[in-house]
Amino acid sequence: MEKGNILGNGLKLLGEVFVPGAAELLEGRLGSGIAHNVIAGAATMALVGFSPLLAGLTVFAVKADSFSRSVNDQNLWDAVTGVVGRRSGGTTSSSTPSGYSGSASNP
Repeated sequence: MEKGNILGNGLKLLGEVFVPGAAELLEGRLGSGIAHNVIAGAATMALVGFSPLLAGLTVFAVKADSFSRSVNDQNLWDAVTGVVGRRSGGTTSSSTPSGYSGSASNP
């Protein structure tokens, strides 16, 4: 891994601590960065009266999504499900017998 990448990712992470969407803004993706910022602000306003913990977790998820998209070009959901898929084998097993050809009339 390049030293510049590590420093750049560290700067993105530090930016996310203070401003939701900062990692995307630093990548030059203005629309996505502004959208992450607006979503985090709206979630805070909508949820803080109901559950401050839920509001904080939502803002954390928005920040993590912005960072994930700037580092691996995947949203947080795809990154997490990709890791889970790799750990469980990543493929689903087929329940068809090995000699099955798929046709109804097998001589």
